[in-house]
Amino acid sequence: MWQQTYDPLNAPVLSALVAAVPIILFLLGLTVLKLSGLKSALLTLGTTLIIGCAIFGLPITAGAGSILSGFLSGAWPIGWIVLMAVWLYRIAVRAGNFDIVRSSVSSISNDQRIQVLLIAFCFGGFIEGAAGFGIPIAISAALLVSLGFNPLKASMLALVANAASGAYGAIGIPVTTAAKVGGLDTAHLSAGMVPVLQIFVAFVPLLMVAIQDGMRGIREVGLVALMTGVIFSGGQAAILTLLGSPELVDIIPPLLSLVALALIMQKW
Repeated sequence: MWQQTYDPLNAPVLSALVAAVPIILFLLGLTVLKLSGLKSALLTLGTTLIIGCAIFGLPITAGAGSILSGFLSGAWPIGWIVLMAVWLYRIAVRAGNFDIVRSSVSSISNDQRIQVLLIAFCFGGFIEGAAGFGIPIAISAALLVSLGFNPLKASMLALVANAASGAYGAIGIPVTTAAKVGGLDTAHLSAGMVPVLQIFVAFVPLLMVAIQDGMRGIREVGLVALMTGVIFSGGQAAILTLLGSPELVDIIPPLLSLVALALIMQKW
């Protein structure tokens, strides 16, 4: 049986840099080389296979098997989740439900600093848990643009907001996959993520407000943003610690923070 080595060059820094080449190449392909996503992915796949076999000693058969396994994992459940999410999104647009969402958000608050928390942070977090894989960023940005946000800024805010929920992904796939690959107990891994991530998650809404309106935004709505972040992060920590269930960690907490923020705005 082949045993993976993490330092084939007997120099940890150099081995890490070599291992990072595919990731860097993929980013350069999308940005500097202006390649399509498919071409960048294929170029990266070939480079990864060459580095894995030539430097890390991965057998060709194992490399081919990992490519097949990755393809099948991408098709199910990831591809299926994305397909159904896009399908549901198009149904919502054609049925006019996007207009209902927009009017509902506007009725809660006309303040764009609150709207970005409602849509990009809370609603986007829920979509991340249900669909993930970039879909919450696209949908949240589209909703923000429909409310009058600058498209570039809307995209940036949606990306920042996704930092709070992206680590757990759609129905906890990143966590369950990591536990499976590493041979770890899912509940144990879930609990171990709490001290690493949750304190940062609580401050993401505050960062979003700072990006949106600078220090004035922090002075005026910073407390509300922090409360929203604490509820979101606290809910995630409770589910991970008490239930050990990464599948629900981006479903229930975003809804709790959404309801809490809406109730706060009714009185504040």
